[in-house]
This record gives sequence, structure tokens and C-alpha cells, in this order.
Amino acid sequence: MKINILLLVLFSISFNSTAEEKITSAFGLKLGDNFDITSSIGESSLTDGTPLYLFEASKKFRSFANYYVMVTPKTRKIYSIWGIGQIDNTPSCKKEQALVMAILQKKYGKPEKGGLTSSFRDIKNIDQGNRNVLTKCTGFSDVSIEIRYTDTKLKDAAENERIIIESEKLDSSAL
Repeated sequence: MKINILLLVLFSISFNSTAEEKITSAFGLKLGDNFDITSSIGESSLTDGTPLYLFEASKKFRSFANYYVMVTPKTRKIYSIWGIGQIDNTPSCKKEQALVMAILQKKYGKPEKGGLTSSFRDIKNIDQGNRNVLTKCTGFSDVSIEIRYTDTKLKDAAENERIIIESEKLDSSAL
């Protein structure tokens, strides 16, 4: 009986020491928290007009010089946190990406095996339900490394809020 309890305790300790963390935060911000857009130090946007707010990260990592957050338009909940940095060339970027992914894999678990698009675009991804973190290398002469933490449920909520806001601005009487 004592041996079974001892084995159970040892198994529990070894399981807990290798347990994966949940994807919750990056660079000092938490997914799902409210973000005061007036605290941003700059603003940019994606090609579809989605705003990216530049912020001063309280926790930085060597690969990334610029840190951005994406928020739901009405409730201002953080649904994506990005880090972007410039790298000398593609081989250097791939080495840095491998280092970042090794750290993330140790923290969050094994990455998904990407399809042809992922390997062609140098994207590596770790999924945990509705949250994921991905890294990628982009560019040819101006190479950058990116990391993106995303909550897909909040991203969907952001799109729904955007549609509501946009529809309230329109005269729908013609439809």
C-alpha cells in the first residue's frame, strides 16, 4: 500500500513539473484584459483597417523591438498581442524563430504540424483551444520576425462588435 502511494506521489510530482502553462499573456499584457487605447504610444493598422496599438512592453524579449495589441472595438478587450523585430537575413531569422519556438514549446507544449502553407511561409504555431501563439519570418531583403498571441473567441467578438458599430452608422432603409 505504501509503495502505491509513493508511486502515486512521484507520478503526481513528475506530471506537475512537466505540465504545460496556459497561453494567457505576453510582454506584460494579458489576453482578455481591458486596454486603455489612450495609453498606446502609437497606432498603425492592418490592410483591412483593423487598428494595431503600439505599447511599451513591461516585459521584453530580445527578438522583438515593437509591441502591438489588438482590441475589441467596443469593450476594448485584448484579443491579440504581437511582437515584431528586424533580423539581418532569413537564415538568422529561422535560427531565432527556432530558439523562440523551443522556449514556447517548453512553456506551452508541442507545436502543431503545419501544412504546406505554414512551412512555405515559415509559420510555427502552438494551439490551446481558443488561444494560440505563432511565430513567423517574413520578407526577403528586410526580414522580420513576428510573434502573435491570439484569443480566437475574442477575435470573433471583435469582428461582431465591428459589424454592429459599422451597421449603426449606415442608413439601412435602402435594403
